[in-house]
Amino acid sequence: MLNSKHQSPLQRIFFPIFFFFLLFTTSHLYAQIKTPNEVLGYQVGSDYKVAGWETVSGYLRELAENSNRIVAQDLGQTTDGKDFIILLISAPENLDSLDDYKENQRKLAYPKDDIVHELDTICKEGKAVVLINCNLHSTEIASSQMSMEFAYEFATQNTPEINKILENVIILLVPSANPDGLDIVVDWYNQTVGTPYEGAELPWLYHKYTGHDNNRDWYMLTQVETQMLTRVLYEEWFPEVVYDVHEMSYRGPRFVIPPYFEPMNPNIPPILQRSLSLIGAQLAYDFTDQGFTGVLSNAVYDTWWHGGFRTVPYRHNMIGILTEAARVEIATPIFQPRDTLRGYRRGLDKYTLRTNFPEPWPGGWWRLRNIVDYEKTAAMSILTFAADNRVMLKSNFYKMGLDAIEKGQNEPPRAFLIPEQQRDIHTTLKMLDILKRGGVEIHQARNIFTADGVEYPAGTYVVLMAQPFRAHAKDLLEVQHYPERRPSPESSPERPYDVAGWTLPLQMGVRTVTVVHPFEVELDFVDTIPKIEGNFISIPEATRYLFENQTNVDAIVLNHLFRKGIEEKTLLLYSSSKEVKSGDKTFPRGTILIRRMADVPTLDEEIQDIAETYGIQIYADNSIDEDTFDKSFLPISQPRLGLYKPWLASMDEGWTRWVLDSHQFAYNSITNSEIRAGNLTERYDAIILPDIGASRILNGHPTGKLPLEYVGGIGNEGLAHLRSFVEEGGSLICLNAATQLPLEYFGLEEKGILNVVKQAKKSGEPEFFCPGSLLRVWIDTTHPIGYGLDKEMAIMFKFSPAFEGSRSGAKPIATYPEFNPLMSGWIEGEKRIQQKSALLDVEIGDGRVILFGFKPQQRGQSHGTFKLLFNAIYYSAVVSEK
Repeated sequence: MLNSKHQSPLQRIFFPIFFFFLLFTTSHLYAQIKTPNEVLGYQVGSDYKVAGWETVSGYLRELAENSNRIVAQDLGQTTDGKDFIILLISAPENLDSLDDYKENQRKLAYPKDDIVHELDTICKEGKAVVLINCNLHSTEIASSQMSMEFAYEFATQNTPEINKILENVIILLVPSANPDGLDIVVDWYNQTVGTPYEGAELPWLYHKYTGHDNNRDWYMLTQVETQMLTRVLYEEWFPEVVYDVHEMSYRGPRFVIPPYFEPMNPNIPPILQRSLSLIGAQLAYDFTDQGFTGVLSNAVYDTWWHGGFRTVPYRHNMIGILTEAARVEIATPIFQPRDTLRGYRRGLDKYTLRTNFPEPWPGGWWRLRNIVDYEKTAAMSILTFAADNRVMLKSNFYKMGLDAIEKGQNEPPRAFLIPEQQRDIHTTLKMLDILKRGGVEIHQARNIFTADGVEYPAGTYVVLMAQPFRAHAKDLLEVQHYPERRPSPESSPERPYDVAGWTLPLQMGVRTVTVVHPFEVELDFVDTIPKIEGNFISIPEATRYLFENQTNVDAIVLNHLFRKGIEEKTLLLYSSSKEVKSGDKTFPRGTILIRRMADVPTLDEEIQDIAETYGIQIYADNSIDEDTFDKSFLPISQPRLGLYKPWLASMDEGWTRWVLDSHQFAYNSITNSEIRAGNLTERYDAIILPDIGASRILNGHPTGKLPLEYVGGIGNEGLAHLRSFVEEGGSLICLNAATQLPLEYFGLEEKGILNVVKQAKKSGEPEFFCPGSLLRVWIDTTHPIGYGLDKEMAIMFKFSPAFEGSRSGAKPIATYPEFNPLMSGWIEGEKRIQQKSALLDVEIGDGRVILFGFKPQQRGQSHGTFKLLFNAIYYSAVVSEK
């Protein structure tokens, strides 16, 4: 603007009018924006007041419509069909150029030599991109409420701090990562406010399938909410900083910030760890400067585990920040005297003054509004740091990608190979798809090649380690070696925050080869993971059709055929108990035979459609004679399946439902009252008890904890009915901790079947410890539950049982080897379980109890053991010769 003495008379008149008009227009615009308090009728964070998703998202949409600093985008639909939105917050001129900024973020995330000349420009003129994720865990509700106040302030205020952030940062605000759960929690809380159960825990999950485990899905990507945010992170925006806002127990510190506790995962770049310390120092200073107390750092949470919302970004060169605020009972305040406050097992053994806890909170009333204030202060501190250090953040983001490429070129492993020849090619391609959706570059060999002295065929999939997201690919594909940690030499081991090992090929049963030395191969980039083309090998006038039933997809096919047979009455199904030969092909045990009914002229067209739809091989047959058929095949019908669903909000029950639904099983959820009513054999062939301990199944919630309709368990009456169900011919499938029920209450312990892990604790033997690791087992593939599987597999063992016993009618299906079974993670005292059973089939009366000493459906991740569960279900519906 010209100095006033150099302005013309017209300019001296025009400029004041222009600025008055601009000021009036801006003020008028802001006047149209209502505060959250005006919309809600109360201050955000008020006692006993919480807003549901319609209110939160509606207000944020209105903000976006009335502010040129906010853009609201729909990412898709949640599991229960709600709109999933994200807000983009920045200066108007930045929002006008979003596509350019997104493209530059991609250039930094996937660094190439041809952008070196423009790197300085991208970093200096670019904006820091910070994603703030609220309310992933739905009972941790403050952040969803805070998001309204946070967005309002950025839409309307012109403080130097906010203007600096708007100019230098693009904020990606996720107001709730689980809108379904937000409404579930708000509805439950509003029902209980003013009752004796105010703020009580929910008797059901706050997500259809996962509940609290929605923060255990960030590499596996099973849920639609996870998938939508993964696209934002690793396909669209590539933020340098990811802030995940959480709440924790109210019994100790008020707020936990980075840096985090030991151990550190070696795949995380050192500069990223140092950046965490820098941001943590800024957070600590800002909280202290503004008078907040009870802030703890370098404690509780670590950077070892791969799978959480803030830990997967580490493997993508992004600074993942977790804060945990002391919670309240949703919106009900808590009074805490100083002497009731406690420390943590990791990093703060006592609630006392320490270097990482220099100003303890003195106690008193703790409210939802306190949490809102702490979380908003943390967000502003992180954003201010990002605004002040955007060039450094962007430059480091680029350099970490370059360093990853260089490491992959110069040190082992050089690559991971995934051969096309697999027992379950569908699961193999699913694993590749999971990697690709996580930003991993995948190639396929164009020709035969040699690596580490071994020849591999053309078509082999190759995941090179010379790529920017090397840490993500490597950490999923390699074996983990969790470091032994003890507070003192005499102490019991310190268990990891989550699990010690998670190697994806082991969990999914996919054969993967690690390449150590440099090798040469011509590669084609895999842009889209292919689908398997099915094939129907037909013959004239076929009366039978066979498929091998060795993959997880075959379960979907079989369940489809059950429905077809029931609805259309066109076919009968059989399962082979022996190997059978048809033409030149030998079919393994467990092969499914489809037999068309006599009055049906042909099924060829339907069979062709099934083979192509599901990508399987189906073979027509006329060569198996009736005598072989009678001796080798047993009729199989659709299992009448029940899944126990208590009022305990069991995540394992939710994951079991997800696995069953995604593989199209028909089942009923069985409540306590139905089990107590009895006559279970009239309705069910098999009942699954998920990973819930015996006392919780029997007793449920105690009286007074929840409304009367949600207390109690199956009780002694239900226990007797479960026992009768088994004795009358039913199959009781018990997962992990649920095995305790039949062991203790069906008399199996008295008859010599013991949980050796439990016995070791009682006897004072050397400690056995396995806190979430992948262990090797041998599978009896001649048993119906082992049909179609390899003789060796990995199972996820997490504080699980292991069995021994010579009781008549007890058949081991999975057995630990005579040597250390550890494949990935950590185990101590492994001799205690060597040559013991991990999976046992025990006959009781006319039925059976199937004891899984692990979770075969672990968090929807362990695809390699799904089939054990599926076979156990089908086993209940095979008409045996007994």
